[in-house]
Amino acid sequence: MTTHHSRRVRLSAGLAGVALLLAGCGGDVPQPQPDPSSSTPLPVLDEDRIERVLDEVEATIEEGDAALDADILAERLTGPALSMREAEYRLAEASDGQRTPTPLTTNSQVEVVAATDEWPRSLYVVSHVPDDANLPLLLVLTQEDARSQYKLWFWTSLLPGAQTPSTARPDAGSPPLAPDAGGLLASPEETVELYAGLLGDPDGEGADLFAEDPFRTSYADMIEALRSTVEVAGEVRERYGVRENTVSAIETADGGALVVGVIDSRLFLGKTVEGATLEAGGDIGLLMAQDPRIDDAAEAHYLIPVAFSVPPEGSEELISVLGAAQILANVAVSEG
Repeated sequence: MTTHHSRRVRLSAGLAGVALLLAGCGGDVPQPQPDPSSSTPLPVLDEDRIERVLDEVEATIEEGDAALDADILAERLTGPALSMREAEYRLAEASDGQRTPTPLTTNSQVEVVAATDEWPRSLYVVSHVPDDANLPLLLVLTQEDARSQYKLWFWTSLLPGAQTPSTARPDAGSPPLAPDAGGLLASPEETVELYAGLLGDPDGEGADLFAEDPFRTSYADMIEALRSTVEVAGEVRERYGVRENTVSAIETADGGALVVGVIDSRLFLGKTVEGATLEAGGDIGLLMAQDPRIDDAAEAHYLIPVAFSVPPEGSEELISVLGAAQILANVAVSEG
């Protein structure tokens, strides 16, 4: 990581009216024209404080990564962001450094500030491409109460060509939305729940609401390859659900929403052929330490942070996936 000075494209405090095409390198981000309403809450952060918060968070990440010490991260990471980094540290240690944590940076292209009088409060950030990475990140930072520091709460990698939706009210920030907010093609919580179901069944409920995305395709290919690998000696079963208290959303300029959430993916690998040998490879095998053999069954638990652009109700547009990642959290082994 590098130290950041004069590091981000300066936009107005709410950064509304900006749609950014993410394809690795981009041109200048257009400056929105403020048209705030005096009756709405003001943005919860100004530019100087945003700069300070993001620098402090990145410094903490750099220190934690250098030591692979999640206790260091707890000062400025929380919720799913902390859980995901802890998981990556476990894999880095289990692989003797062959697996390294996802490159993270708070060096930002776009910042979307929540406009609210209540807590918790959020800051959404689209980063530049981190060192040793190919794509930008979507970050969400939260402040739990007036006495708390802003902490990194969520992150995911944006997909190639993903276009972030324009946010509402340039100078006044964008209103946060509740997980069950109406007026959308699907509520934020329903969006994450439906997508979780589609990972297990691509033709399942809500399939007609989502545009195709490369993450779902690659994930299905991964499951199929795993199933083919173990079918001579065992079976693969899947279970998906939305991780508790991980759905967050902010309003966009067209009345839609930018939604993030984390999916719990659990893959059960079970031996079904008596006398056969079932051995886990890859990252699953690494987390099984000295013995990757599965005598009865093993459960691999993944965290899947996903970001969506959800159109307003009545729109002809589909829900699009802006970003997604897959992080192996742990592996549990059961003996017969």
